[in-house]
Parts: sequence; structure tokens; C-alpha cells
Amino acid sequence: MRKLKGFTIRELADRSGVSAAYISQLENGNRGVPSPDVLMKLSEGLNTSYSELMEIAGYLESSQASPTDQPFQSNPVNLRRFLRENDLMFDGFVLTQEDKEWIERMLTVLFWKDRQQQKPEEDAAN
Repeated sequence: MRKLKGFTIRELADRSGVSAAYISQLENGNRGVPSPDVLMKLSEGLNTSYSELMEIAGYLESSQASPTDQPFQSNPVNLRRFLRENDLMFDGFVLTQEDKEWIERMLTVLFWKDRQQQKPEEDAAN
């Protein structure tokens, strides 16, 4: 799930408070099922539901097919909201509100340019 979400082990460790060594051991099968407390921290770091991780770990029974029978599907995260509502860190530095506003502005410009480039293609197709 970490890889599908695009996080490195270090990023997940920073986001969740679970050590990078422990996460690595979990992923390599060198640790048993994590405790519900660890799953809570990981769910916050992965920005996914706690109950989903509890089902995957075997603490809860799923009313659907088992999680291993289904491919993981990530729900899109609203990046603008995520930037505004979360404390974030980049390369070990906690981002200030001003830092996050600059990131939001840069992303707005980046995607505005992409939309402008796609617009002539859409107009030509019509």
C-alpha cells in the first residue's frame, strides 16, 4: 500500500511516527502482524482508513471478499485540502503555512499550464 501511495519508507515513517526499520521489517515479512496502535499510526501516515488496515491485518472480518483477493484501489486525495489541513515535512523540515501556500500556488500554475496546452487539442477535435 505504501508503494501504491507513492511514499518511501522514510516518508511513511515521518508521516506516521512508526520507525523506518519497523516498516521495512513488516514489508519484508520479518515481523508479525502489527498491533492495532501501530495500524492506527500507519493509517494516518498512509491517509487511508484504519478499518481497512485492520481488515488486511486480520483483526476485522470483511463483509466483502478478502483483501488479498482484491487489488488495492486508492481513492484520490484532494491535494489542495491535504496541503491546507495537514502538518507536512519535506527533507526533514517542517513546512510553514507560507511554504504550503507557495507549494499550492506553484501547483496551480503547473496544472493551469497543462490545461491550457490540452485545450487547443480538445478544440481541434471538436
